[in-house]
Amino acid sequence: MIAALSQTTVNLAYLAAAGCFILGIRFLSSPRTARLGNVLSAIGMTIAVGFTVTLEDIDRYAFVAAAIGIGAVAG
Repeated sequence: MIAALSQTTVNLAYLAAAGCFILGIRFLSSPRTARLGNVLSAIGMTIAVGFTVTLEDIDRYAFVAAAIGIGAVAG
């Protein structure tokens, strides 16, 4: 089992992930910066998923793994 973090820490991580998503979308507007936009968005998603699995409410990690797998195939 993964050690649970405080809700404040998780919320700050979500804020950082949202910032990565916003900047990633912003950088997708130009072909020159599109790669950076994809990388920032991927970092944001990694942060969001990584901190979500530390929540105490998550009790079935198989569903999280299945969602990640489906998203990876769709992406």
